[in-house]
Amino acid sequence: MTIREVTDAEVQKLTASGIWRSENLFQVLDENAARHGERLAVADAHRRLTYREFVEQTQLLAGWLSDLRLARGSVVAVQTRSSSLIPLMHFACDRADLTFLPLSDAWRSREVGHLLRQSRARVFIVPPDTKDFSYAEMISELRGDLPDLEVVASAEEGSTGISVEEIVSRSVRFRGSPLASPNEPRMCMVTSGTSGLPKISLYTDNNLWYFLSTYVRTLESTGPEVFANLAPANTGSTGYLFPVLTPLLFGSTCVMLEHWNPITALELMEREKVNVAVAVPTQVIKLLDVARDRQVDLAPLRAITTAGAPLAPEVAEEAERALGCQILPMYGATDGGVPAFTTVSDPAEKRYTSVGKIIPHTEFRIATPDGSVVEDDSAGEVQWRNPIKTLGYMNDDSQTEVAFTSDGLYRSGDLGKLDDEGYLRIVGRAKDLIIRGGQNVSPREIEDIVVGMDEVVEAAVLGLSDPVYGERVCLCVVPKGPGLTLERVAAYLQERGLPKFMIPEHFMEFSEFPLNSGGKVSKGDLRTLVLERSR
Repeated sequence: MTIREVTDAEVQKLTASGIWRSENLFQVLDENAARHGERLAVADAHRRLTYREFVEQTQLLAGWLSDLRLARGSVVAVQTRSSSLIPLMHFACDRADLTFLPLSDAWRSREVGHLLRQSRARVFIVPPDTKDFSYAEMISELRGDLPDLEVVASAEEGSTGISVEEIVSRSVRFRGSPLASPNEPRMCMVTSGTSGLPKISLYTDNNLWYFLSTYVRTLESTGPEVFANLAPANTGSTGYLFPVLTPLLFGSTCVMLEHWNPITALELMEREKVNVAVAVPTQVIKLLDVARDRQVDLAPLRAITTAGAPLAPEVAEEAERALGCQILPMYGATDGGVPAFTTVSDPAEKRYTSVGKIIPHTEFRIATPDGSVVEDDSAGEVQWRNPIKTLGYMNDDSQTEVAFTSDGLYRSGDLGKLDDEGYLRIVGRAKDLIIRGGQNVSPREIEDIVVGMDEVVEAAVLGLSDPVYGERVCLCVVPKGPGLTLERVAAYLQERGLPKFMIPEHFMEFSEFPLNSGGKVSKGDLRTLVLERSR
């Protein structure tokens, strides 16, 4: 591993101070089951499991995994839709001292084959075939190129090996002692692959414990609550850690949305009396669009955590009014963890325009391109390290070396500023900067203004190659209706003081933007569509 490991002295210090625990996550779950056995733990589209039932199923799955006689730390990959199978297999792996790798069900042979090879997965649980795609055929084609893969099972009844239902019905509960330290990497988080093939980032139980205990404090919960998972649970923190793992570790309830649809999501939140929802900004925008035209009772809802992309301040303010809750942005990266959260106590203006204050025990800096610390209020690259994330990429030291500084801080690639009160504002993306005639143009600055227009649902800005200026600004929008023009947008931007060199010169409308598996706008795919239209 290229970046430094956590030393024994640091582990002892963090554990003694209560930041980290000496127990594994499954032991925390078992403590909750002992106290709240008949409380609903998780509900998906097909089943509802109490804490007692949930723990029993993780024990049975761990028993099956133990019988496979896998080496400690071996990878178990699970590809499935958003379902209770994801947390069940995570805790089963934690019990059996194995490493859990969730895979998006949107991924196909290219990404799946790469991730199975990169992780050297020993077990792969495959989703059932759909009318549009055969996962069984995919794994059949891939298997000859996967020398480490030993066992293939099916998430449901199907043609690809034994099914999870059969495993649970036949297995004996695992009652072995925990072997793994909570400081060994046992959880994989996969980047959504906005550039190149996805990478596998490693987390320990204590990384996750500090992460989610910090998150719970930002919510200021006073008792058990109902959390709603809206983003895909197979893709990372927004879909899994916040809305699924958090409630299970803190004695609350998680309800899971199988397939994203704003109407279905609102119905789920109303039916289950959801208190906290977690969503990517695109989902908040679509919830807001539907809520304008439908009567829904969301009285229990008090917070929506947003992550994965920025949410324009005007949209956040309107969403709070329409949905009757607080919008709580957070900031981080699958590869590097999280350095900042907003909280329910933060003023509305700070929640709309910042991603919160830097959390405790974080080594943080805003750096210039040469690596020195920014001394004034200029923007620079946001870099950090804290107890949420200390490890690099699985079996990929070269990528780890690129992503982290020589002293172990994560290079975010995001441009940020700290205001006088210590709130972090993300002002752009270093890689996304458009250089037009020698002038730097921040796409996010334009996007944040354009989505404030009544006629616009979403906006994305790209730089298009130009023989004279180097690049010109192209604005892509998802409009609410017909009639929006480049001239109207340009006038709106100029009224708000945007300099002439930042005014878009190309304009394209889309019914929706292409998204990656994490629910973010895929600017690579969007660029391809723009170039195809431009020919």
